[in-house]
Amino acid sequence: MKSLLRIFLLLFFVSCADEGDLDSPFLGVSYEVRFDQVRFQVNEQLYQQLNFERGSNSFCANLAEISSIKRTGNELQLVVRRNSSCKGDYLLVWDGGVQESMPERVQLYLYPQLTDCGLGSSVVNDTLKIDLKRAFMPLQETVVNRMSLYIRENCNFFDFNCEGNCDFEKN
Repeated sequence: MKSLLRIFLLLFFVSCADEGDLDSPFLGVSYEVRFDQVRFQVNEQLYQQLNFERGSNSFCANLAEISSIKRTGNELQLVVRRNSSCKGDYLLVWDGGVQESMPERVQLYLYPQLTDCGLGSSVVNDTLKIDLKRAFMPLQETVVNRMSLYIRENCNFFDFNCEGNCDFEKN
């Protein structure tokens, strides 16, 4: 009888064992989707690097900041202020993680890849549009429709949390 109980307990504990990070089913997956001025990239290592270097002097050489964010359905629109002399595009990085909350939440990093940024030039706005269904193609459509987006900037420690349809403007 004791042997049977031990086998049962062993099976129970094995079935309850941690099977990895269930909250982040796409960690380790890597792909890229292009949207005009934005490259949406899934890259866990790059996300961690951007997060580690956030706010450092060399990292903040290209001054650009999100001035507003708007989500309508599956379209995300970011308005980014930058120096008019800067040339280049933007990288929006997802680490592949999905936080199991209600609604589910993903974290993104916006990193401007701008060059030739001279001082004293005027400021212009870039409007970046991202199709969330295309960007998050491995996720189920129902998850994409309801998920919360947490968007970070490279130099400003101001983060945006967008749940459902949202419309935020930074003053």
